Amino acid sequence: MKRVLTSLAVLLLAPSAALRAADAPTPPGDRNLPINQVYPPEAFFHHGKGGRVLDVTKPPFNAKGDGVTDDTQALGAAMRFVREHYELIHGQYFAFCEKMNNRNWVIYLPDGVYRVSDTVSQGWPARAINHLNGWSHIQTVEVQSLAHEKELNTGGVRRVYSELNAAIRIVGQSRDKTVIRLQDASAGFAEETGKPVITFHLLKCGSNVNNGNVIENVTIDTGSGNPGAIGLAWSASNYGGIRNVALRSGDGSGKIGLLMDRRNATGYLHDLLINGFDTGIELTAKGETSVTLEYATFSRQRKTAIHIGGEDAGRNSLSARTILTGDAPTAVLADHAAQVVLIDSALAAASSNTTAIRLETEARLFARNIHVSGYSTAVNRYGEAVLGNAHIDEYFSTPPVCRPGAVQPHFLRLPVKDSPTPPPEPDLAKWANVDAFGATGDGVADDTAAIQRALQSGKPVIWFPKANYVINGTIDIPASVRELACLFGAVHRSVATEKDGPGLFRVAEASAEPLYIHSAMTAGGVFLDHSADRPVVLEDIAVWFHHCRDYAKGKDMLFPSPAAQNTAIWRLYRNARPAGRPKEVFVNNSLFFAADDLDGRLALENVRAWARMVNSEHLPGAQYAFRHSDAWILGFKSENADRLFSAFDHTRLEVLGGSFLNWEHKKGPAIVAKNSRVSATFYMWHEFPESILQEETDGAVGSILATQFEQIKQAKGKVIAIP
Repeated sequence: MKRVLTSLAVLLLAPSAALRAADAPTPPGDRNLPINQVYPPEAFFHHGKGGRVLDVTKPPFNAKGDGVTDDTQALGAAMRFVREHYELIHGQYFAFCEKMNNRNWVIYLPDGVYRVSDTVSQGWPARAINHLNGWSHIQTVEVQSLAHEKELNTGGVRRVYSELNAAIRIVGQSRDKTVIRLQDASAGFAEETGKPVITFHLLKCGSNVNNGNVIENVTIDTGSGNPGAIGLAWSASNYGGIRNVALRSGDGSGKIGLLMDRRNATGYLHDLLINGFDTGIELTAKGETSVTLEYATFSRQRKTAIHIGGEDAGRNSLSARTILTGDAPTAVLADHAAQVVLIDSALAAASSNTTAIRLETEARLFARNIHVSGYSTAVNRYGEAVLGNAHIDEYFSTPPVCRPGAVQPHFLRLPVKDSPTPPPEPDLAKWANVDAFGATGDGVADDTAAIQRALQSGKPVIWFPKANYVINGTIDIPASVRELACLFGAVHRSVATEKDGPGLFRVAEASAEPLYIHSAMTAGGVFLDHSADRPVVLEDIAVWFHHCRDYAKGKDMLFPSPAAQNTAIWRLYRNARPAGRPKEVFVNNSLFFAADDLDGRLALENVRAWARMVNSEHLPGAQYAFRHSDAWILGFKSENADRLFSAFDHTRLEVLGGSFLNWEHKKGPAIVAKNSRVSATFYMWHEFPESILQEETDGAVGSILATQFEQIKQAKGKVIAIP
């Protein structure tokens, strides 16, 4: 691959599109994954063996799930339990305000109908932090009400900075049979209220430390006679998720199905069914917000299926694929400098003279392979109909600006593979508990040998009941293992090996069956070495932040024991045997995938990667770096870096949406390509680096400087496009 990058585009003034009349296959939309999530008895907190799964039907919560008993208080008590059992350590040098790695609970709802009559939340008083004395000297603030929050933030001093509402994980047994249903005509859900059935937050301030909030495998039914109901109010920073969730209104009324209006909303959402409401999804979260949405079906919306932007919001990025809308008067409304990437989707109106996609007030759109039917126009941009009712092959809401001599470009269109979605193993006899093989899970003792014995047991599912495990060797994963389930616990290295030494885990044997590793926190080195030929899925894995390394040096800072400090960067993944066929890896909702050092030597080599919502930040080198690879990224979030993407040695890299934030001036270049091709569109805000692109092909060097983007320097949203 020796073709040079041919253009750098910023979305500017007039539309550029390719249309074709031929129908494309209709995307599947919501797949309603047939998941029956069960856990071994030892996983449960009430079992008394260190488990962290909270069964809401057991003490101390005692929900009934019978469709008759009011379970509002019981469900709220489970959420409150999570908050009250964060370990708060105050003092110097504690990162992210509290050490949450000692618990990491899972709130579990067995099949049943949980009737509620009020909002389910963590409850008042809310807990928040301020960092008036810096991030190493935070203070916890108790907030009694919204009025109290406003009172505390008077006089120009922001005493309530971020709500402490992290690590809320709500998991249902199965979507169709685990139902949270709002009682018909419930008090407080009148039309003017806009009140959620379930909310992950209470305060107006939002949060940038609310990492890892997840809800999955449930149906939220807002009942009838609740016109002010919001099905779910959700937020998360850096990573989080909503998956296999149905939001429905019994009578079609209600304000919003899914509301994301607090900073931040960042995560991977997939397999959503939203039936009813004025608006299906409203994304107006501000801040470092970037949402990836796949496999969603919308029906019976009275106004809009998806709204992104919001007055004075800006800085919102949505990357959406395989979306199916049925009858909304407007399928997508984007305003106030929002960025929308929409691909491989179908937007239909039953009977409408309106527009499928409406752009207002500096909003920007990249659309590809969109089937539009029933609407009078496909796209209306700033009050002008710019695309008729036809299939959209590829469209920029404003034209690319090419450098001299470049031809009209188009995106790479790399082949896209769906991430494998292996169902949970229903036979609990096939689950191997690492504690049963001698692991202690206290975060201090070395559990390497015990965990290796569990993996050699022949059982396909290996699971970790406690919150902290230390691996100071390398665990070989045989072909007999198909799933590692850490249940959001921590697995880290405490004793240094040689610099950038072997990973904590290693794919040791080849197999055609995907290996699924999920729900873990980690630090101290490379999490996974991919040695043998086998597809790998990495999901919900939080590699601890590079700028928190100093916090992790000491005992009981982030983990019970220190995290090893010898490696250049704590990384999620490495292709440990780059020779031969490229490795296939799928990365969903995870941190520090493809992280690099200053010299570029850590770039992932010879992989075929599909990444859905990834986060890297504060690294010395590129946030995402590839060598001799094909990499496809649907949504990312990054901040505070000179280098965003690096592509070396005939790499093809396609990036479809994301958010890149710099709080301070950077030199760049943000993107480096050497004998490679990069296609990217993303949202850049606050500070532009001096150089956006540097490309080199067979010794010839070209660059694009930030000064070429002056025409939109004052815009709220700065969208970079490199077709």
